Amino acid sequence: MESIGFYCDANSIEQNAMDQLQQYAQKPFVNNICAFTDIHYCSEKALPVGVAFETSDYCYPLITGKDIGCGVMYLKIDKEYWRRPFEKAAHYRALNFAHHKMTDDGLGGGNHFLSIEEDAGAIYIICHTGTRDRGIALYQQCMQLTRDFSLQYGRQVDFVHKDFLKADFLKYYNETLQFGYERRKNFCFKTLIFLQNANYIQCNKETIDRNYLQASFKDQDHKAVLNGIPYLLEDSIHNHLRFKDRHIIHRKGSTELEKGKTVVIPLSMSRGSLLVQPGNMPDAGNALYSCAHGAGRKLSRFEAMKYWKTVLKEKQRKAFKERFTELLDKSGNFPQGYIQEFDFAYKDSVDIFKHQPYLKKITQTNPVVTIKYSEI
Repeated sequence: MESIGFYCDANSIEQNAMDQLQQYAQKPFVNNICAFTDIHYCSEKALPVGVAFETSDYCYPLITGKDIGCGVMYLKIDKEYWRRPFEKAAHYRALNFAHHKMTDDGLGGGNHFLSIEEDAGAIYIICHTGTRDRGIALYQQCMQLTRDFSLQYGRQVDFVHKDFLKADFLKYYNETLQFGYERRKNFCFKTLIFLQNANYIQCNKETIDRNYLQASFKDQDHKAVLNGIPYLLEDSIHNHLRFKDRHIIHRKGSTELEKGKTVVIPLSMSRGSLLVQPGNMPDAGNALYSCAHGAGRKLSRFEAMKYWKTVLKEKQRKAFKERFTELLDKSGNFPQGYIQEFDFAYKDSVDIFKHQPYLKKITQTNPVVTIKYSEI
């Protein structure tokens, strides 16, 4: 195979992630493999997160784990329609309560989120979530698929020949990716309507469906008008296999890029997000039309908790509490899941453009309010 394409500082990759990457690069049928700035060790699988690779006749259907179809969507509204600053004291709890009713099974765990963010000219509703139970069911099918192929192959393997993939499996796989897309869509549109109802975004209230939390917005256009207000919607996916005519792209925590399409790279819960496009398509092609799907962790979740308790000074912890009062529990402390997502746990965003020069910055947002992971 070709050498590994490092779209990151290779010297900064943790050794266990580098070992995984190098071992995977030697696997049969892997044509080329790329590592991005958010690469990090994955204890559950043999492949690190933050990687894309290409094969021709065989695929590795288990590399995404159970989070198949995970991605990030944003819905943009020009600030001319934004009436007033979001009042956390008045509406955070209501938004948090409402988001539990937007889909059947929540955002999911880990670093999944629903946020309202802004730049100088626009408000962005951003959702990072996947396919939940549907993805788990598909992963189980993928496991059975590799078992069945292994019997035919004569030994236990973790790959499958493309001719072994039946039409009904490919149909179900693509329907699962579509399901994740539709879930993100419902989170975004229902959050928009929540904001319209709460008088943050001007609109024609007479057209709002009172039962909007139970409605489905999966067929809503990407660019249109909702309740009298124009919006723009774009989606990206970072955990999937993309089956092409002559090759198969595998992405595990790396964002799919398309010409002219803007994608979101979340930085941290307290730092906001980058919106980028591929600025140079040939160079993006060398990177398998992929890029980082986040800033990348600088500290593990365990190390982030240790940093919070032993490195940060009391006045620094107090500053976080004053900024994110809505996230404090009844004892006045953050649940550890929130602490693990603050900016000190993540890498500097400068590396994203330094090591992925084919990316063009569209804007960087600042967080207004964030709903973290939820399980239903």
